[in-house]
Amino acid sequence: MAELNSIFATAKKCAQLAAEMCRTFRPAEVAGTRKPDKTWVTEADQTIEKELRRIILKDFPTHAILGEEEGGELSRDPEGYTWILDPIDGTFSFVHGIPFYSSLLAVLKGNTPVIGFAMLPGLEIEICAQKGKGVWINGKPYAKSPLVGNSNIEIVATADPYRFRMEGKEKALQGLYQGDLKCRTYPDALGYYLLLQGSVRAFVDPKVEIWDVAPFHVILPEAGFAIHPWTGDPKLARGTSVAYALDALGKPVHCLDVLRTLDET
Repeated sequence: MAELNSIFATAKKCAQLAAEMCRTFRPAEVAGTRKPDKTWVTEADQTIEKELRRIILKDFPTHAILGEEEGGELSRDPEGYTWILDPIDGTFSFVHGIPFYSSLLAVLKGNTPVIGFAMLPGLEIEICAQKGKGVWINGKPYAKSPLVGNSNIEIVATADPYRFRMEGKEKALQGLYQGDLKCRTYPDALGYYLLLQGSVRAFVDPKVEIWDVAPFHVILPEAGFAIHPWTGDPKLARGTSVAYALDALGKPVHCLDVLRTLDET
């Protein structure tokens, strides 16, 4: 436990530094290029990841690191630690000066996420969790809002519709946006934050990499929510993601129509 607390302290230092560094870059002045999958990468993404790697390896030289910009591998030791880094998730928002981007960091022990940080610098939001210890938002212990599970909450948040088309998931896109569901685009970490706040009743993403969701595989279960690929397998993996609230018995709350729509695709 002492070891994990030490790792958490470094993770917090890294996450807060990443958020501070994001604020030092002026989006309109940051040169950006497109990756093969058409997503953006900027000098800010690369600079932040390099600095986080330096700090992590200084404190924990034997730990593995997997980052969006510089790659890496998960530790093959079932007791080993892997740091998962996404210096700027939602770079598309970042380069357009829209404050919906985030800095994401997670730590896995073996294949199990045990620490998660999601920083939304433009909105001054910090979300963090440690497995078995709960969730904090801006330094305060998380408590579910009365809005979570409230039948008056109608909105289903999704990633950008073009991502559904890119992944060949037009049927899911049509089911979500052309039926009776009331969907809006609140992408990336913002979608998960709105879910925690009870402002939306589910968040659906048709395309995620491990670094996009690893922190939320700690944060959401610790807060009483589910997150998993559309197939239902709870394992952390690249692919798809859906998240929603659970009741005291671990059953989905106010989202069966969303899950049914995804099942049909």
